[in-house]
Amino acid sequence: MTSLRGLTIGVIGAGTMGQALIKGLLDRGVSRSSLRAAEASAAMRRRVRRRFRVEVSGDNRAVARWADVIILAVKPQQLPGVAAQLAPHLAHRPLVISIAAGVRLRWLERRLAGVPLARVMPNLPATVGCAFSAVVFSRRAAPRHRAVTKLLFNSIGCAVELPERHLDAVTAVSGSGPAYVFFLVQAWEAAARSLGLPPGVVSQAVRQTLAGSVRLLEESGEAAAALIGQVASKGGTTEAALRLLARRRVHAHVVEAVRAAARRSKQLTVSDPSLKTA
Repeated sequence: MTSLRGLTIGVIGAGTMGQALIKGLLDRGVSRSSLRAAEASAAMRRRVRRRFRVEVSGDNRAVARWADVIILAVKPQQLPGVAAQLAPHLAHRPLVISIAAGVRLRWLERRLAGVPLARVMPNLPATVGCAFSAVVFSRRAAPRHRAVTKLLFNSIGCAVELPERHLDAVTAVSGSGPAYVFFLVQAWEAAARSLGLPPGVVSQAVRQTLAGSVRLLEESGEAAAALIGQVASKGGTTEAALRLLARRRVHAHVVEAVRAAARRSKQLTVSDPSLKTA
């Protein structure tokens, strides 16, 4: 298990994230014959067959018995039923990876005893191959299981191993993070329209500036504060905008918003009695 070559990979749940993983793996050269999916919705099964030309069925158990690696890409409220269904069919000790938000490893260990486990928190940019994924492992996960999991999730972006105690923070920072960016774009485009820019230019100006700024941040190696200094000259237009943002305490509000998301993540982790760790 030091690479994906020769492994059979089953994706249980072929919704947005399940399809993102299938696409990422195919784009990385994993063969269609090495991939299978299970999906409850007949309409979704048809869509996956048309889009990816991989085998997809409505039988979770058959996919689990076949696969060396099983990815549980189902909603948290569906996981108790899916786990109960799969537990008797894991005698071959596959690597089981859950991407269900808020479901801790301890819960998975009790329902899927004896198998190596990973818990992964990817985000929506997985759908365009640009996810940030935080990865945690159970005690049964050997180095080879860790390597395979990281290869799988590097196929849709980048994967970083962290202790499980950090996952509520990751949920707030990267899981919810795309919404913060989209919120900024909404406001930015509204401002551009209010200044009278032609409709066809508004989106192009904002999105190209956003894309270029992210690329500059990545490639320059500079801290964000240093790059702000390169844009803002004393007494200039950028400084006028930044002063207003400072007066309105936007920086502090953003920090508190992300902290609120982390608090809510912690609450949701134990809000469903069937998903409590105890």
